[in-house]
Amino acid sequence: MEEFKVNEFEHGTDRTIYHTHRNMQQAYGPEANFHYRANNADEVLGDLNKLINMIQNHYQVQCPRLASLDNYMKARNDGIYNDECRRTEEGKADHRAAHNFAKIINIFDVGYNTGIPIKKASDNEQINELVKEYDRQNDIEALDSELWRDFRKYGRAYELQYRNQNDEDCSVISNVFETFVCYGLDVERTPLFAVRYPKYWTGMEERTTVIVYTETEIITYKPCSLIMMVLEEDKREDHYWGEVPVTEYSPDRYRQGGYEDVTPLIDLYDAAQSDTANYMTDFNEATLVISGDLDMGRYSVQEIIAMKKANLLLLENGVNPDGSKTQTDAKYVYKQYDVNGAEAYKERIQKDIHKISFVPDLTDEAFSGTQSGEAMKYKLFGFQQMSKTSQRGFKKGLVRRYRLLLNIKNYVNEADNTNLGDFTITFTPNLPKAVLEELKALSDAGTEFSQETLLELASFVEDAQAELDRVKEERKNEQETVIDQRMFGVGANGQSRILEEQRTRAVEA
Repeated sequence: MEEFKVNEFEHGTDRTIYHTHRNMQQAYGPEANFHYRANNADEVLGDLNKLINMIQNHYQVQCPRLASLDNYMKARNDGIYNDECRRTEEGKADHRAAHNFAKIINIFDVGYNTGIPIKKASDNEQINELVKEYDRQNDIEALDSELWRDFRKYGRAYELQYRNQNDEDCSVISNVFETFVCYGLDVERTPLFAVRYPKYWTGMEERTTVIVYTETEIITYKPCSLIMMVLEEDKREDHYWGEVPVTEYSPDRYRQGGYEDVTPLIDLYDAAQSDTANYMTDFNEATLVISGDLDMGRYSVQEIIAMKKANLLLLENGVNPDGSKTQTDAKYVYKQYDVNGAEAYKERIQKDIHKISFVPDLTDEAFSGTQSGEAMKYKLFGFQQMSKTSQRGFKKGLVRRYRLLLNIKNYVNEADNTNLGDFTITFTPNLPKAVLEELKALSDAGTEFSQETLLELASFVEDAQAELDRVKEERKNEQETVIDQRMFGVGANGQSRILEEQRTRAVEA
């Protein structure tokens, strides 16, 4: 007969229900985030077996870590949805609630750093015009935002530059699951070549087309199986970007995702919330225990098992120490739950997630009461320090983007063989600003502002200069009307005189 257990609590006392779970740091070691390096490009591209090993290592070792980070971003948290770490006892609730802290962290990060478009400027006006046109053609504001999303999500992002059939220079994101760069052994870590292997399915087989980008060529290999890979060259094309036309963006040399180090805490929070839901469900199915003067011998084993499934338990009377029988009783039996302790535990985990990720909790009462942008900066101090480091890494990628652009513009004689010059990149934090307080303080100090500056601060004015032109036109029309009125005596009295004169002429006629 199955043994009945009592006084089991929800968290870990029943070792038959829970299993250990390996978090991301345990599941993926340093080899899942290594940079690929070689003495020179020919060392790898001259021996296709080395290239195949590099591609398969990326696919089999590095991509699983990237997939796990992607899962947390999309509320498919590995910890809670791992079948080996949840309840397995038959008949018990097994709710699994995934909490999308990763998305909150990433969206806040992207909005803070790229919500206001990144500014690029050079001391050379020709460079500014080239950059402006390139950004317009490629919707670079959206591209920068998506690059930053991958950049902070995976700890890496890739941008591919190419010239299309209309002789337009283009930039696109290259999928991190299908792209990597091999660097040299020099201290500058010069890119030797980049590899793209976009995957697709034909029937039940996953296939790929491998494309290699060197400093001067684009080498395309014939489609092949991803698992049993055999590379056969299909074609070679020259390109004129001057360098490998794939740029890797990384926040620092560790290439760690923005929420990667808090994924174990997210797992703990998911487990705690799921356990609470399990308890509430199991509580509704509490067992009714009836004890008294019952003859248990009349029930078969099958009938007793059926009673347990129906959450009913019959117990015979016992005997007290004085020899009397125990009282007949009926009550529900369920697991005891420390509500205050469980809620404090979940709140502590949630605070730790925000504290370690440096992303403030916008639902915190202390934070929501802070209104001005300057005061918010104190709440965001830790996040700002992290952002500064990430911005430096992103700037390196942006400078390389426009250096490549200038290389090809010089080659096709669309630029005057110039360089970027004093090229600056400026990030503007996307924070609410107490504009009224700032204006009042500056005005009280005697500062004067142009009407154009004041109009630019208005949210409902799209073009300040156009608005000023309209105002100027209206004033001009008003002045012309006043002049006409004065010249012809048109006014309230003037109009009466004109009407009277018209009537007199009509009678005389």
